[in-house]
Amino acid sequence: MKSYILPYLIALAVILILTQCKDPEVERKIDAHLRMKMMTLKESSQSESTVAVVFKSSEALTEQHKLVLQKKGIRITAGIGNIYSATLPAKSIYDLAKMKFVESIQGSKEFQIPRPDSTGTIQKL
Repeated sequence: MKSYILPYLIALAVILILTQCKDPEVERKIDAHLRMKMMTLKESSQSESTVAVVFKSSEALTEQHKLVLQKKGIRITAGIGNIYSATLPAKSIYDLAKMKFVESIQGSKEFQIPRPDSTGTIQKL
């Protein structure tokens, strides 16, 4: 009977180590593709590299918000309403997600110009 419990305990320990017991509310705020990119950067020891993100806040950012962001190395590059683009060290993504006024974070997408195909119609991206 005890031999059946050991594999489950080992599996649970591995899962806890891999997920590093992160707060599910914080994890929910970060887009899945961005989380994957962060894991890749961490595995390749590039967590100091700068990433560009777009995030949505629950309210317009005040000077106090901007000061807190700046202290974490988060630089706002543009904003429209409650949507902001920013550059920050990859390791600061979770710091940004922990802020109560941040609702969601996505990696910024590379701009692509639509190109016509051989028939002259524009292809969907």
